[in-house]
Amino acid sequence: MTRSDAVDPVSTRVALVSQFFPPEPVHLPLGLTRCLQRQGFEVDVLTGVPNYPTGIVHPGYSHRRPVVDEVAGLRVLRTPLHPSHDRSAAGRALNYLTWATSSTLLGSSLLRTADVALVYSSPATAAAAALAARLRWGLPYVLMVMDLWPDSVFATGFLTRGLARRAAETALSRFTDLTYRWAEHVTVPCPGLRDTLVARGVPTEKVSVVYNWTDEKLMQPTEPDPHLRTSLGLSPDDFVVLYGGNHGPAQDLGVAITAMARLRDLTDVHLVLVGDGVSKPALRTTAAELGLRTVHFVDPVATERMAAVMAAADIQLVCLADEPLFQITMPSKVQTILACGQPVLSCAPGEVARATHEAGAGFTTAPGDPEGLAQTIRLAHATPRAQLRAMGRAGLDHYRLLMSEAANAQVLAELLAAAAAKGGRRPNRRRVPA
Repeated sequence: MTRSDAVDPVSTRVALVSQFFPPEPVHLPLGLTRCLQRQGFEVDVLTGVPNYPTGIVHPGYSHRRPVVDEVAGLRVLRTPLHPSHDRSAAGRALNYLTWATSSTLLGSSLLRTADVALVYSSPATAAAAALAARLRWGLPYVLMVMDLWPDSVFATGFLTRGLARRAAETALSRFTDLTYRWAEHVTVPCPGLRDTLVARGVPTEKVSVVYNWTDEKLMQPTEPDPHLRTSLGLSPDDFVVLYGGNHGPAQDLGVAITAMARLRDLTDVHLVLVGDGVSKPALRTTAAELGLRTVHFVDPVATERMAAVMAAADIQLVCLADEPLFQITMPSKVQTILACGQPVLSCAPGEVARATHEAGAGFTTAPGDPEGLAQTIRLAHATPRAQLRAMGRAGLDHYRLLMSEAANAQVLAELLAAAAAKGGRRPNRRRVPA
């Protein structure tokens, strides 16, 4: 369907369905609403009571009752959930399932006014309300698959074996298959995930790659933050490898610390780890046991400062564990690094390595291999800084061409307009008080 055949976006109302939304620190769902508004759509939001990332309900909210509020001029309906965000499988499952239930039961006042729903499917259970609205009222929806379920659930260590694992895997597989089947269209953030969904039976013509762009107002080339090096006692001549983000099992940052132990002869090479996570205490212990004074841990910094902090380093590390799921995973930090014009050091499988190579944006090495990473850091260290900056510019060009909002917003708008057109102007569309 061409854009001229589709519903006029100016008169099309989109319901964004996302379990997470500001004031929680999630930029993409809010970015999607702003993008759609710039495309001419009217947008409302169905989301949960804010409790991410701590699992503690944000001040001014209650996890027991729905509330309508406003964020950046958007009408936002928040429905109750069990607040939790820890490593407890039961707590996390209750968090997901209670919001899937409450959004389905209490979200009708918002969904019945929409022409089309856009589901930010992370977790996959977030699609429950849109799926129910499709079956009840014929509301079409576009499903944005952010990660592969049920695979990603078990890759994080939840329910690793036994009857509970088999039962959960069967139930989640059937549910996700149902959400794919009833969606008007499915989007994925990288080609590898598209290929996987097609292999699992989703029709090729029903799946499109829509990259997750970063917050381009904040994440762009900028002057370096001088405080980073001075606070760590580093000189302008020191070679800094920087990692910014979560310190968890999926990131396998112990590989980077072990690699640094093989670089003791390069006394000017430093690894700076910015952020927090469940693995951080163990990483600190490993670095201390190895006597590595060239490994530095920095507390999380405000998003507004991150581009400048990155610019104070020579190269940006992307690290993922050597797991099959991560072959088709594109962490958002890749787009952030490229948008900031920084060179990449990829110690990750699949999509991350592919994007780095295709962009000419830096260096790649196999995941889970400290010796290989150490050799690659040596190679980057020996590379003239002018050449590293050229790699960063190549990455920025690649981002603008394929991954930016400008490159993807139009695709998403056309998919939503086409879905709304197929659904038709449903009867009894009227604004229902929440």
